[in-house]
Amino acid sequence: MNVEVLMQEALDLALHGRGDVEPNPRVGALMLQDGEVVGRGFHAYYGGPHAEIAALADARSRGAKPDTAVVTLEPCSAQKGEGGKKTGPCTQALLDAGIRRVIVGAIDPDPRHRRRGLIELEQRGVEVQDSVLAEQALAINRPFEKGLSLDRPWTIAKWAMTLDGKTAAPTGEARWISGPESRRRTHVLRAQCDAVIVGFRTAQIDDPELTVRHVEGKQPIRIVVDPRGDVDDDSNLVRTAQKTPTWVLVGSGVDARRTGRLQDFGVQVIQIRTAEDQRHLHLREAWRELRRRGLRRVLVEGGGSLLADLLSWNCVDQVTAFVAPKIIGGRLSPTPVGGEGRPFMAEALPIEEWSWQASGDDLQLSGFLY
Repeated sequence: MNVEVLMQEALDLALHGRGDVEPNPRVGALMLQDGEVVGRGFHAYYGGPHAEIAALADARSRGAKPDTAVVTLEPCSAQKGEGGKKTGPCTQALLDAGIRRVIVGAIDPDPRHRRRGLIELEQRGVEVQDSVLAEQALAINRPFEKGLSLDRPWTIAKWAMTLDGKTAAPTGEARWISGPESRRRTHVLRAQCDAVIVGFRTAQIDDPELTVRHVEGKQPIRIVVDPRGDVDDDSNLVRTAQKTPTWVLVGSGVDARRTGRLQDFGVQVIQIRTAEDQRHLHLREAWRELRRRGLRRVLVEGGGSLLADLLSWNCVDQVTAFVAPKIIGGRLSPTPVGGEGRPFMAEALPIEEWSWQASGDDLQLSGFLY
């Protein structure tokens, strides 16, 4: 049994989760019985089953009883709910499945859990071999390591635009730029996040629902960044706040009568100090508050002013754009990122791990900011 060949296969599997699991790690796993691979799995999406669980399920579906696990990252040992963890410990799942040998790529870089899972397995009589292709296992998890250092949620910026880079017509009308498949994928993305966020102007002009409708999945918290508390009482977001959790981030100086009225509708109002003037919140402080309230992965769907501010506060980690084969033109047509922009091309923010794929008639482009 060539453990490096097996680990390379597990690493290839891990990359299938790229873009969907962050800030959780990209992990692949193989299950072996008598030296033969009988199960394969990877961590497919944020909050979903870990690679070990997926591989064990694959092995069970084949009627196999694996004795060895090959995993690219140390199996987790933390209990569900510990540190916001959404699943149970993989170490216990491996023990329950009768696994007697575990081959590991990299040790968990989180100092709170480093080697904890391996020690637990060894104490229960499991043979452990670690650091197999460890450098490669760590290299594919740059987002995970970045996420460990953040005091705010992992933030994904998403937008749909025409081929000439416009997010709406000069009139502000934006439905629909992208096609049905891109909208379906957006709803998948919403279901994989703890919250979906828009700025006040997007809430006012588009009057979105920000719910998961085109696919099955959990409903994220809906958040409006609204420094002056101007969101309309009859907007979709406010009217349905009793049914779907809705937060509004307002400036600390907003009138108590206004915040009280929003709360009467079921909106959770969170006051954040303003930056520079009453029209902009201190977004770094706002995003820290979201993390304190348990949000680890959030999706920002616009608009251009909010995205520009988040980029200036270094609060964007991942981007995904749907480019439609349409041209609008017009000096007054908005673009995905507003603000003053970068004065020189050399100062443009580089997008890394860039990928693209067809999305119906559209093109989906995705990548990361490090």
